[in-house]
Amino acid sequence: MTAEPDEPLAQVPVRELRRLRALARIASQQELADAAEAARIEELDALEACGRTAELSDQEVRRMLGISALRGDEKYVTTDEVRRRLGLPQSR
Repeated sequence: MTAEPDEPLAQVPVRELRRLRALARIASQQELADAAEAARIEELDALEACGRTAELSDQEVRRMLGISALRGDEKYVTTDEVRRRLGLPQSR
């Protein structure tokens, strides 16, 4: 796995890196999907906590939410789409 462009890198102890690699090898596909979803939500939470969500481009939000390229005549990710992807109640 490689870092995304402009993504900060983290240093972790080698023992922790080996543990994480081992967990990834033995995890089921569902567990890996759940972990990826949790990581996306954690990333958005961290950005929101430091007040940076307004700076995100549509492309960055799509990457974090695991949404592919634009669909049909869609131009932007809607609030309802973000809420649906995060499993949050829809706005009224």
